[in-house]
Amino acid sequence: NILGVTKKGTKCYLYFDKYVSPIAISDIIASISPKDTTPTFTNAAITDEGVYKVSDGMYGGTSYYWRGAVTNNYVKFAGKCWRIIRINGDGSIRLIYDGATCHANGTNTSESIAVTSTTYNTVSYQSYYVGWTYSTEQRPSTANPQTGGIASNAKTQLETWYNNNIGNNSAYSSKIADGKYCNDRNVQSGSNWSAAGSSFNYAAYNRINTGTPTLSCSNGDIYSLKVGLITADEVMYAGGKIENNTSYYLYNGQNYWTMSPYHWNDISIYARVFLVNSNGYLDLHNVNNTFGLRPVINLKADTQFQAGGNGTQSNPYVVQ
Repeated sequence: NILGVTKKGTKCYLYFDKYVSPIAISDIIASISPKDTTPTFTNAAITDEGVYKVSDGMYGGTSYYWRGAVTNNYVKFAGKCWRIIRINGDGSIRLIYDGATCHANGTNTSESIAVTSTTYNTVSYQSYYVGWTYSTEQRPSTANPQTGGIASNAKTQLETWYNNNIGNNSAYSSKIADGKYCNDRNVQSGSNWSAAGSSFNYAAYNRINTGTPTLSCSNGDIYSLKVGLITADEVMYAGGKIENNTSYYLYNGQNYWTMSPYHWNDISIYARVFLVNSNGYLDLHNVNNTFGLRPVINLKADTQFQAGGNGTQSNPYVVQ
């Protein structure tokens, strides 16, 4: 019996709220129609080229990466806006910081820099200062990056930002995966590493100049971190190269560091690392120059987003 209904023939109405399932990372993959082809990396991506598949050398499996002036890779998380770089081979999702608010492609804004005017390392007169962490006693890429070593200034500054904005909030930090980050300190083929000897290029130099980026990385250069930086290879996958590009989603009119070593110069006594400059150009600078940091994080593979989002600036994916 229904309370209060005592007369035969009385009508009543029941209303039901429709349950709408949250969005999973697998749903995002299903919605993007990823391409099986390989883009021409010798050309900058100045239009919306969509999403591509690539073998993921660090995580295994397949990675899906956004390229060019894409407009469907916005995420809101931890009170901030982020852009999707790629979905990793293990199903986690890699994001780069975009600011307190979401910005349209081509927007020149300092807001999308989380840490401003900081050196990658405070000194640059030894080649090993390109390391995210480094050792002064051995070739850096032979050291285990998870144990010991001296933290770079960029690592210290970035992790302080992370702890203040995400790490100190359990609701946020519980969503963060231990991401794999590459600080590739292998030298270019035909060169020899030394702490302060003859000039040489690091391996990423050749990949960027020949348009052959990779998601593979030597085990000794893979860091398991809560927060890191984008690599030069990931910038090239996203559409950047050694020329101006103010159209693709990584452009913000600012200079910001990547995590990829570029060069050791024994004449000027400088260790150098790739950065994205204020024209969207994949550039290089001495590690003791001051530029910005854009945090990169990885959300766990089981992360869900509120129903209804489509990844656009006005309707981003919102972490549930």
